[in-house]
Amino acid sequence: MKHRHEEIHREASRTIANLLSSFEHHTDMIADGLPGLVHLGLSLDPECQYNAALALRKLAPNFASHRGLVYEGGLKTLFFLLHAKELNTRRQSVLALRDLAANSEFRRIYVEEGGLKALITFLRDVDSSLQAPAVAALRHLTSSASHPEIKQQVVEEGALRPVLRCMSMNPGAKGLRDLQCQCAGLVANLSEHAVNQQKIVAEGLTGALVALAKAAPDSAEILQDVSRALANLCSNEENHLTVYKQGALLCLIQLTESADDITQRYAAMGLRFLSANPTIRVYIVQESLLQPFIKLAQSPLLDYQRTAAAAFSSFSLNEENKLKLVRDGGLTQILRCCAYDDLEVKRDCIFALANVADSLEHQLDVVREGAISAMINVGAHDDARVQRDCARVFASLSITNSIKPELVRQGALPSLFRLTRSLDVATQRFATLAICNVASSGDDKAFIVEQGAIRPLTHLIRFPDAQIQRYAALALAALALGGMGNNKLRLIEEGAVPPLIDLLRYPSADVQLCGCLALNALTLGKQSVTKVSVMQSGGLLPLLALLASTDEECVRCALYCLGSLAESKDVLQKLVELGTLAHVISLTKCIDTETLRNCGYLLALVVEQQTDYHDDLYREGGLDAAIALACVEDMECQEYATFTLAHLASNREYQVRLVERGALRPLIAMMSVHAEPRHYAGLALLKLADNYENHLRIAEEGGIQALLRIARARSTDEELQYKASLSLGQLASNATRSLPNHTNLKTGDAVIGTSANKMAQITQTVAAKRAAKDKTTQYLDDKIAREANK
Repeated sequence: MKHRHEEIHREASRTIANLLSSFEHHTDMIADGLPGLVHLGLSLDPECQYNAALALRKLAPNFASHRGLVYEGGLKTLFFLLHAKELNTRRQSVLALRDLAANSEFRRIYVEEGGLKALITFLRDVDSSLQAPAVAALRHLTSSASHPEIKQQVVEEGALRPVLRCMSMNPGAKGLRDLQCQCAGLVANLSEHAVNQQKIVAEGLTGALVALAKAAPDSAEILQDVSRALANLCSNEENHLTVYKQGALLCLIQLTESADDITQRYAAMGLRFLSANPTIRVYIVQESLLQPFIKLAQSPLLDYQRTAAAAFSSFSLNEENKLKLVRDGGLTQILRCCAYDDLEVKRDCIFALANVADSLEHQLDVVREGAISAMINVGAHDDARVQRDCARVFASLSITNSIKPELVRQGALPSLFRLTRSLDVATQRFATLAICNVASSGDDKAFIVEQGAIRPLTHLIRFPDAQIQRYAALALAALALGGMGNNKLRLIEEGAVPPLIDLLRYPSADVQLCGCLALNALTLGKQSVTKVSVMQSGGLLPLLALLASTDEECVRCALYCLGSLAESKDVLQKLVELGTLAHVISLTKCIDTETLRNCGYLLALVVEQQTDYHDDLYREGGLDAAIALACVEDMECQEYATFTLAHLASNREYQVRLVERGALRPLIAMMSVHAEPRHYAGLALLKLADNYENHLRIAEEGGIQALLRIARARSTDEELQYKASLSLGQLASNATRSLPNHTNLKTGDAVIGTSANKMAQITQTVAAKRAAKDKTTQYLDDKIAREANK
């Protein structure tokens, strides 16, 4: 090879090329001849170049030669030969480079010595017959997971456009099938690097891949690489809309029909990525592409089932999609998939069902398709996600009143009780909420208690989660409300009262309110045993403590509960001993109407017990509180207040005090209109008129006219009218006694005509009073007539 004559070089190179046709000579050449062969390739003689390229191409398939070729400068020689004028030389060179690129050990050196730029430049200028090995070389270089940076460098060197041009050349031509295969593999490799994905899509290679899949439906290798490339591109959320518009979704659906399992897996993966996009999942359903996913769900292939389930869960997140899911058979298939053995499929489908059931307009369809029985079966699964979404389905369905009895009838209660024992807190919340909703169904409350609802709910009240405690307390409140069956007694027997009282001490106002509501429902009614049970369980002090709460709802509810409890004489006595009156009377100064009503009811209960607690009420300022309540512009408050005043007025010790504190004015005002509190206001006024000391004030405040109104009114309350007449008689008798005594005249008056003059004065006075009375009566009658006409 060191000879100066080119002829010698040509013959020597030809001889080496011929010898290397036999594999047995490779060892000797690798050991001693590589430097000379590499140097020979740099010759300017075309024949020497061709023979050197041919020799190198014959050595390249032998991996034992690669190390020597790389380190002796063989790569640079081959890169040089790529620019040779002879087509055959270039062909042999690119084939050798293709084989060298297949060795992962030297790919990094291959790139560092300029291999990428040389191959891409060659790919741009070479004719179509040499494009396939060049693309294959790039494909080999990018196939190594140990050098992912090479994939990025290939794109940065500008390989995408030449590759796109290769893929776009007559895709249907079978003579280009090898080139198409290599291009698909190269793009699939490049798409594995996240940095390249957006660039690949931007250059329009998605459309080329879709066209390639359509043109080569019989090539398993091409379809596999196309599916892999599309799956990789779809994994990038930034590409979703673009690849969808370029036809990737339909192509992936088509690829699912392939017989190759790898192609199926990649196609399913790509579909899963695309269907998860919030915008694309709407397009899929709107464009009636739901059926392919239903078909995938029916496939025996697990990957397809998982893809369909993931798609269903994604579709169900959009409100617009739910209607078509129900109408086009998606809901039916979702319910079938819920029974599949695969955990991933089960999770996604139950999640989808829970989303559909969350919409009120679809709940009847969900129940009609058999969702309740399906969830009863699925609820026994031990997976937390499955349990959570199953409980969410029950919680959503239990909102609709017409479905609540159906849940009870189909036996969902045991499943709900089991779900409340889940280790997942969210599952417990949904299950407890569902029980709470179902418990509000009036006709089934007794049956729910018979099914054993009280014990798990009592346990949940003690659970360290405020939301679960609230739902459990409200469920017990619903079961107690209405007095269905022996529910209230069962609550007491099964120990529900102490934990409910404990909720009143909880730091959260919402939890306190729910506990108070449950006690309210329990104590409401005529059953004295429930009231005494709350007292014996230590519930009075926590209720009194709630009266000082900053939460208005808690104060209202606690007052209402105390009012229900005070209906029992034993409990009322204990409440008075605990100083309840001071708290209640202090609350009468607030402006909240509900609170004032509850205060009025409690005061009415206290004074109703004859005169036992009148002194306690007086000491705490109850007289002023009752009068203030009578002045509130609320009919219920006025009724309680007049009831209280009527009882207090029956106690002679407080008749004058009530008048002095201004009780007459609100009582007389109520008598002037046809209001509900009128009866008790009249009774109170009559009792106050029994006391001689109040007569003058009654007359001054217009009480006589009010009493006249009672006596003259057309009412069925004859007793009230009779008492009003008696009161008027007492007032008249008192007025007569106040006239001057005519039997004892003074000396100066004992002359003729004096008595006549005095009688005339008296007559004139009486006539004037009678005229005033007639005018007052006429005025009141006219006002009554006007009120009646209104």
